[in-house]
Amino acid sequence: MKLEGKICLILYNRWGSSSSSSSTSNDTSFDSLAEDRSEVKIIKKHLNDFGITVRVMGISKINAKVVERIQEIKPDFVFNLCESLYEKSQAEMYVAGLLELLRVPYTGNPPLALGLALNKMKCKQIFDSAGVPTPPSIVVPVGEKPNVEDLTPPYIVKPVREDGSAGITKDSVVKTQEDAERLVGVIHSEYSQPAVVEEFIEGKEYTVAIVGTPPRVLGVGEIDFYSVPDGEPKIISYKTKWDAEKPLDTVFPANIDAPLRKRIEKHALKAFQVIGCRDYVRIDVRVSENRRVYVLEINTNPVVSPESGFEDAAISSGITYADFLRELVESTLARKKNGNGDIVDFYESVGI
Repeated sequence: MKLEGKICLILYNRWGSSSSSSSTSNDTSFDSLAEDRSEVKIIKKHLNDFGITVRVMGISKINAKVVERIQEIKPDFVFNLCESLYEKSQAEMYVAGLLELLRVPYTGNPPLALGLALNKMKCKQIFDSAGVPTPPSIVVPVGEKPNVEDLTPPYIVKPVREDGSAGITKDSVVKTQEDAERLVGVIHSEYSQPAVVEEFIEGKEYTVAIVGTPPRVLGVGEIDFYSVPDGEPKIISYKTKWDAEKPLDTVFPANIDAPLRKRIEKHALKAFQVIGCRDYVRIDVRVSENRRVYVLEINTNPVVSPESGFEDAAISSGITYADFLRELVESTLARKKNGNGDIVDFYESVGI
């Protein structure tokens, strides 16, 4: 597909300035926050190399000025890097919803998939109904106490509607009803939302990068917990995920045998399908000591910068990071003839 002459708007979320409607940059410069968002600069460079004219806009909320600016730019497609709106990750789906209404093709997942993925319990219920293995769990509404008699310890306790490992610490894995109650109370008071109490699966953790329409596995990587101190649970906590000094590494490709890889990929692709995903996701799975595979969560809006692991995943599958971006852009532009109207057909095709 010819990409030269196309216009792309990179849309990203701004933080700390809810009162401002938007910030824009011309084709050769970035505002300070865009510089902080390394993937904005990297993706812009690759798109320029494809011959695409790139505009950049950061938003913190949606109003008439934001809509007017998008319509002024008249992008052939939007590269959607918005991870939140109104400084709330749960509102990221509204950006995709706006682009649906404007009938502008955009990269990434549609609104329903984005919304579902940010409710851990809804996802798990869908997984259960579709036969996707996931650890047994319960949801505890605000003000109530957990009843874990049907669960096998240890347990991991986390908020039901957060991403980026928010609310997960080294103390989130517990063994008793009393400790589970204590952590549930902390989630209720600090996050003002229900808590999930889930059976903690001892074993190795993997992340599965899935791309394309139709989807395929780009790579399976193993989480390296080398930096987690002895005695602490091997989990992706908020600190281990974002610690600038000792962040966790993901090793692509994972050193696993073919039968196990096949089962991991099968369950991850099924999870992708039943949530109604598109273009790219990362799916977290655990493999127990007896080699049972469990899907933990699905990230429908992962960071796609090279350092996030997508470049390593691409290389492990025999393509470059630029190849991945070009395929993503071409797939997005292929939807342009109907705006995003094919989303309805896509959801119907997966039974949603």
